[in-house]
Amino acid sequence: MRIGLLSFKPGATIRSKKLPEDIKMLRDAVKDLGHKHRIIREDKCQIYFTRTRPKLLYAGKPFPKVDVIIPRFSALSNVQLRATVLQQLEVLKIPVIQSYISVVRAKNKLRTLQLLTQKHIPVPRTIVVQRFEYLDTAIRRVGGFPIILKTPFGSLGKGVAIVESKRALHSAFDLLLTSPDFTSILIQEYVREAKGKDIRVYIVDGKILAAMERVAAKGDFRSNLAQGGIGKTVKLTKAEEKISLDAAKALNLKVAGVDILRSKEGPMVMEVNCNAGLVGITKITDIDIAKKIVKYAIKYAKSYKN
Repeated sequence: MRIGLLSFKPGATIRSKKLPEDIKMLRDAVKDLGHKHRIIREDKCQIYFTRTRPKLLYAGKPFPKVDVIIPRFSALSNVQLRATVLQQLEVLKIPVIQSYISVVRAKNKLRTLQLLTQKHIPVPRTIVVQRFEYLDTAIRRVGGFPIILKTPFGSLGKGVAIVESKRALHSAFDLLLTSPDFTSILIQEYVREAKGKDIRVYIVDGKILAAMERVAAKGDFRSNLAQGGIGKTVKLTKAEEKISLDAAKALNLKVAGVDILRSKEGPMVMEVNCNAGLVGITKITDIDIAKKIVKYAIKYAKSYKN
């Protein structure tokens, strides 16, 4: 089987020829399973409309023939625009294991929260603010300082900050208002009892494959491994298993990394990732998640044809 690995590189690295580690892991898994791989770069894809038909070119030539595509959507800006490549693949009936709509939903923290709460999945109290004069009311509603400040789009712990005073918040918001890209900010409660820890649950095809607890590095509050956090294996409770599976299902993600917090009110979902990292959790749990993803892609391609 021919398996396409679709790489979306963020901003400054888009022209780099260096392969992301996750793509390398998936490539090696494809080889180990006896299949052929084709690495496809999103920036080389060209959406093409003839007078009557949609097409897709790759580096000016016909798009490579593949049986299924595994996308690694790491874009942090122009999300909907760049994800249009996924939509074009769907239009052309090329199997993609993550749909355009599920990826766009997951990359937008606000939309994620809407979908989770519609399904009654608990999340930290959050208010979206666009105007300076609503800050004080928002802080009271989420339980007061410290608070978590988030941009609607972000990944790997970027676009997230802890704010511990009114003065610091006003300064940060003032700075954001001067940015031409500013639209809104998410003000979220700080769950004190989590103590800088969260749990990453990796789900493929509706099944939990691995879970790890992440602990923030000294002096930081972000537990992401990319920001220096430390990970270790963890046993999930039944409630944590259910909430993680429900969250992935709510966004219709077939491959998902669900981040949950242990609060005094029970588990709550912090984020749902469509492009959760493979390197850290594979090392910590010793579970070959890349191979599981490839196996699911093969299964999906076969069912797509039937």
